[in-house]
Amino acid sequence: MVGVGTSVMMDDDGNKKPRSVMASDREWSMVRSRARAAGMSASAFVLERALAPAVAEPEKEDLPLAVRRRAVVDQRVLVSAERLRFEQEGMGGIWRRLAEEAEASLAADEREG
Repeated sequence: MVGVGTSVMMDDDGNKKPRSVMASDREWSMVRSRARAAGMSASAFVLERALAPAVAEPEKEDLPLAVRRRAVVDQRVLVSAERLRFEQEGMGGIWRRLAEEAEASLAADEREG
């Protein structure tokens, strides 16, 4: 399955050929997980991501520093409240696992550039 807006490229004879990608087990596991979430094979997912049109850089945010700071403070308060709720309900381990998954996802996004 290929996503919307992605064309399938084939050789002159119309056949696809096997290719290989260098990845650690952890990286490939993340690719497969994201592909499953998108309802795609790993190959289709990698091709769609690699062949997708470049996304334009977002315009610089012109919000005043005080507004940006308030948003960060509010976000941190909400995160702290949720973490406390998880711990009080005996789900601190789940919170830590979710935080680890978020960190891994962010690190993968940063590696992708």
